[in-house]
Amino acid sequence: MNNKVAIKVNDLNKKFKSGYGIKDINFTVEYGKVFGYLGPNGAGKSTTLRILMGFMKSDKGNSTLSYNKQDNNGTTVSIGELISLDSWTDSSRIQRRLGYVPGEIAFPVHMTGTDLLKQVFKLRNMQDWNVVKKYIEYWEFNPNIKIKKMSKGMKQKVALIIAWMHNPDIIVLDEPTTGLDPLMQDKFIKLVKKSKEEGKAIILSSHIFSEIEKTCDYVSIIKRGKIISTINIKDIQYNEEKKYEVSFKKDISNEEIKLDYWTVTDKYKNNYFITVKNSNINDFLMFLSKHDINFVKEHPLDLEQYFMKYYQNEIEKDVISSENNYVPKRKSNKESKVSLELVKDTSRKSLFLWLFMTILPIVMILVAFVVVLNNPDIKEQIESGRATWGAVINRLVLNMIASSTGMVYLLMMIYILVTGNGLVASEVEKGTLVNLLTTNQSRSSVILCKMFTFIGYISLSNLLFYITTIIGILLTGHSDTTDFKLITMYFLGLFLLLFLVSSLSFLASCYFNKSAYSLSLAGGLTILFYVLYFISQIDTSVSFFKYLSINSLFSTNYTSLDQLKEYLAQDIVMFFLGVTFYYLGYNIFIKKDLPL
Repeated sequence: MNNKVAIKVNDLNKKFKSGYGIKDINFTVEYGKVFGYLGPNGAGKSTTLRILMGFMKSDKGNSTLSYNKQDNNGTTVSIGELISLDSWTDSSRIQRRLGYVPGEIAFPVHMTGTDLLKQVFKLRNMQDWNVVKKYIEYWEFNPNIKIKKMSKGMKQKVALIIAWMHNPDIIVLDEPTTGLDPLMQDKFIKLVKKSKEEGKAIILSSHIFSEIEKTCDYVSIIKRGKIISTINIKDIQYNEEKKYEVSFKKDISNEEIKLDYWTVTDKYKNNYFITVKNSNINDFLMFLSKHDINFVKEHPLDLEQYFMKYYQNEIEKDVISSENNYVPKRKSNKESKVSLELVKDTSRKSLFLWLFMTILPIVMILVAFVVVLNNPDIKEQIESGRATWGAVINRLVLNMIASSTGMVYLLMMIYILVTGNGLVASEVEKGTLVNLLTTNQSRSSVILCKMFTFIGYISLSNLLFYITTIIGILLTGHSDTTDFKLITMYFLGLFLLLFLVSSLSFLASCYFNKSAYSLSLAGGLTILFYVLYFISQIDTSVSFFKYLSINSLFSTNYTSLDQLKEYLAQDIVMFFLGVTFYYLGYNIFIKKDLPL
């Protein structure tokens, strides 16, 4: 694939509220080449790379990555024939053969390095663990340490392994050697050179000039969102003029040394700094031979000097022209497959909270039945005929369990708000979502897995509460007087209310990139609805407040299934509202910018 374009960036623009992030960015990267991307913090390097990765959508322009054709099993079917994929619309296909090291690394702190590598290994459907072991040995570190106890350098090594372990054709590196010691930096340079020899295309954004000079074939300098210069590294190393430092033994007049063949750029006592064009080197040497000198030292132009020249003089040039106006057609992504590893990762993050918020209500339900069964006042009412066991059990279920004001609902509401906030907003804020999106999982598969795992946990909790209630009724020995169908409908209504509340939390999490905003909106609305519902129950004069609360959609005023028809529409409304909010959250996440 050498000498074939791997990456084509064409007129990329991205505008933020504070101004332009990047403007009219153009460059190409060929296979078998390393492209350097230089600029200070805030210049637009990471913005460009995030658009290239499909984490952000450009306002204008496009970026395409080209790969050898493969069949559905990942086997190359057309060597040498490249297909172009758009960074945004084809991000999941691109990332299967792309390695990425983000500028800010954020790994799940509860895992060890080995656990994280195994998770990525499974998500990418890799087969040979020896490849991963080879890179672990190459970087000389122990991955069995908890990530939260790792140094910056150790985390960087894990990121580098993840970027290389699946043998990607294209590698994007954003400040990849941050935290590495000089020995490891040298190993990094060797690895990049080896990968270049293998025909890989590499983008390297770095502040270490020597690193760029030793690895890159050409470099673009970006300033305030614009590329102001692109140069071949060889043009710097073999530039058309040389700079010398000459120390004369005796004083020399300015008229004598300032000739037309060279330029004196600086002077300190008898030391002169002279810039000479290559065509005048012989004249310069003849001039030196006529004088007594202490020493002559060449100061070769390096990348840092070239970089600083552009930033000091603020010279802007249009160095790359648009050569390709090809815009790929948008395609529906049918490759969104949810892997078992993705389900495990999603469910594990809220497992302990779910267990606590499920086991606690179960215990409370069983205790409530025991208390009711042994309550002397209730026994006296039953014996006197003022109440029946069926009525007592039905009242218990309504007041404590299957009710929008009961403890079960309140505890589940806490679980929904905390977990819903952590689904997307919290992970985006922490930067951990990038670990999933840089595997072969598409955005669609990631968000669908999170969404259905969330709904699954809520459904399972509701089912366990229902089963526990049934068991409690059976233990009382009075199941013959209980209408189980009616209780089943109560629990169905409770589930639909929880489903609706969870959809609001999911929508807020997908919309915001900050967990504080997500939790504030979802939690604030849920509490507001809860308060409005209580206000509406105070008196008939304020009963209209119930129309402002979704809690009013869940009603247990019916005491027989014959009355259910009057309230069935409310259950249907809760279901369709929940589905609508989940659908909106899904679409927002698919199309949103992710500042990872």
